[in-house]
Amino acid sequence: MRKLYLAFAMTLCISLLTACGSNRNSQTETTDGTVPGTNCTVEPDVLSGTDTKNNIDCEESHLMPEFDYNSNELALLNLTTGTPTASYPFEAAQTPMLVEQIDDGVVMLSSQTTADVQNTKGVSVVAGDDSVETLTYWRFDNEMNLLKKYELTHSELMEGLWGYTFAVSPDGCELIYAVGDCLYCYTFETQNLKQIALKTDKTVYYETIHYSASGNYLAFFGSIADQNGTAYGSVNLSDGTSKTFFAKDFSGMALSVNGEYAAVADTIQPDSMGGPNETGSVLYLDLAHQQGRQIAVETGAESGLAAVSTDGRYLVTCMGDESSNGIFKVYGTTDGVKATEQPYEMNRDCKPYQIHIQGQSVHVVLATESGYLLSPAVSLP
Repeated sequence: MRKLYLAFAMTLCISLLTACGSNRNSQTETTDGTVPGTNCTVEPDVLSGTDTKNNIDCEESHLMPEFDYNSNELALLNLTTGTPTASYPFEAAQTPMLVEQIDDGVVMLSSQTTADVQNTKGVSVVAGDDSVETLTYWRFDNEMNLLKKYELTHSELMEGLWGYTFAVSPDGCELIYAVGDCLYCYTFETQNLKQIALKTDKTVYYETIHYSASGNYLAFFGSIADQNGTAYGSVNLSDGTSKTFFAKDFSGMALSVNGEYAAVADTIQPDSMGGPNETGSVLYLDLAHQQGRQIAVETGAESGLAAVSTDGRYLVTCMGDESSNGIFKVYGTTDGVKATEQPYEMNRDCKPYQIHIQGQSVHVVLATESGYLLSPAVSLP
């Protein structure tokens, strides 16, 4: 029996939602991550969710889906309060391969096997059996009521999902997975699997992919044969047109998508391998216009965690320090000039995990031994 080993920082996946609207749904018209049609904004110095300046009531519920291996439940955790808002108990043991927030709920892709989970200093190493012949795709609403359940048995699909990168569409109806330099799309309702006909300028071996908020574009990074660096770009899913950029000597680690923009963070070497470089950079993508550029940041320690504002104007980086405090830095995406730098302070041991931009406010989700915390907010320029 073969096993697939997956390493995650505290959980399989994190995707944030606010009571004012999903960050994934935010439109560039709002410039920040609030949803058109609502009157809700959040001031950067308010963590409770009440905008005292404009007297707008908006309980800011930063939610993330989290699977509990001990109770065998999938829950929506409120990061502000540290408590679950709703949960779904599974009758059989599950090994999740994907847990993600979508437009109108939560999805999970899993095998019905008991996972072997080893926790070490906040990092979970999950061993899953890749010889199983069936995967299950679960779809829930925002109250964690089960809406639909699909049994996936297509042999080619199964082979593509085990060990390769894949992404679920914002509406939860499709997924795209990559095998080598090819992309395949699977529709859950019709069970239709097809290869995407790409019109590409370079042959890229995909390592990570993610849909844009509209579902019209696919962000990616990967490699090109015999070249030292990272290929990154955008695929227009309506016609398969792909635009690829290349960053020499850059080692892509993580892909963050906000609206129709994306950032590729750099790999930060551990102290045992020399630690962070003195300077660093982050890759920026405008997915709709298929534009990309490499943006230099001040230190290599901050290039491992980055996100783009929903309007695409700013690149935000974050790095922690040994005292559990940290620093946000904000760069303009057009000129690469640092616009502002703001610290945050925490009173317990924690490490930055993911940046979340809501309105003009920026938070970082912090991983601790016992779970997640939300940092105080800082403001975009």
